[in-house]
Formats: sequence, C-alpha cells, structure tokens
Amino acid sequence: MRTLRARRIGWLLAGTAAVVFAALLSLAVGSRAIAPSAVLDALLHGGSSEAAQIVRSMRLPRTLVGIMVGAALGLAGCVLQGLTRNPIAEPGILGVSQGASVGVVLAIAYADVHSLSGYVWFAFVGAAGASVAAYAIAASGRDGASPVKLALGGAAINALLTAVVAGVLTTKSAALDEFRFWQVGSLQGRDAEIAGQVWPFLVVGVAMVFAVARGLDALALGDDVATGLGQNVPVIRIVGGLGATVLVGAG
Repeated sequence: MRTLRARRIGWLLAGTAAVVFAALLSLAVGSRAIAPSAVLDALLHGGSSEAAQIVRSMRLPRTLVGIMVGAALGLAGCVLQGLTRNPIAEPGILGVSQGASVGVVLAIAYADVHSLSGYVWFAFVGAAGASVAAYAIAASGRDGASPVKLALGGAAINALLTAVVAGVLTTKSAALDEFRFWQVGSLQGRDAEIAGQVWPFLVVGVAMVFAVARGLDALALGDDVATGLGQNVPVIRIVGGLGATVLVGAG
C-alpha cells in the first residue's frame, strides 16, 4: 500500500513539474522569444518593460486559459470513464460535446450570437440537454442506467446531434466559418476576461466531481457492490454527469 501511494505521489509530482515547465515555456516562446530570466522577473516583480507587458498582459492569461480548459476536459473524461466503467470513455460518449456544439451552432445561426462569452451559455444548455437525454434513455427499462445503456444512449444522442449540426450548417452556410473556428478552438487573443469567465465554472464542476469521488471509486466494483457499500448509485451518476457537463461547457 505504501509503495502504491508513493508511486502515485511520484507521478503527481512529475506531472505537476511537467505542467509548470510547459507553462513557463509558453510564456517564453512566441512570435518574440523572451529569456526565461525576463519571464520570471515579470512574474515575480512586475515591471513596465515591453517584455513584462507581453508576459503579464498577453501570454499569462492565454496560458492560464489553456491550463484550465485542459484540466476541465481531462477531469470530465475521467468522470465519464468512472460512470461508464469504460477506460476509453470521453465527453463525446454521452453526446455532451456534440450537445455543446448544437447549442453554439444554433446561437450563431439563429440568435445572432458572435462572442465567446455568449457561446458559453448556449454550450452549457446544449451539453446539459444532451446529458439529460442520454441519461433518460439509459434509465428507461428495468435495469436502470447501466454503463452499457449509458454508452448506447449517448451514442444515439451523439449521432442525432451530429445530424442536427450538419443540417443547420447546410441551411446557414454563413455560420460555418464562425462555428468551425469555435469547434477547432484557439488560445490566440485570450485575455484575462476570458480566464475570469472560465474559472468559476471550473470550480463548480470540480466541486461536484469531488463530491462523488468516493462513489465513483465504488462504481468501479459494480453497481451492486457500490450499493452494498452504502453508495447511492443514481445520485452518483446524476451528480457526476452534471459535473462533467459543467466542465465540458467551461472548456
């Protein structure tokens, strides 16, 4: 047990060090290279030099947004793997990602929304709707929302929503370029305002996921065993699914 715990701590420290190194590298590398010493000086002491302004006003917000979005999507995938007991599960398996896409494409085509701050709310609504629909399909029948039924229901919802996106873009071709830019994603020009919009949703999603972390561990042993250990399986799936939805919407 101690060996396993030490190994996990070692991997955690190594991963943290890798993220910190990548973040510092992203602050130093760009259209204009900035020396690592200048980057550290800008972070620790501020300053009004051109290099300090570039690091603090442009590159730091962009890097923070990238870290937060990556953490949100990674944690969402981890939760869905626990809910479905599928080691290759990801947000698309329940149609969550495609639901967010439907929300955004409808906002662009019919609601005249053209800002990132506007997209996020429609993405949340679409992702939540897809999650509810997939869970409703999986929960029907005698066995309830089993992992297999969740995966099948999510696949059906994902296929349907893919067709909806294609249909809207076919009739509203002017929305194609804007939607494609959102779908591909970019950190270019992401400022502190965008970072401020992302982190509250990240905190809420992380809190919901951590609230059912023990339950997700129990689900790995099977629904019957989890119930025998005192876990409320439907609540775990609902809260975990909502947490994943919030995280995907934030990303």
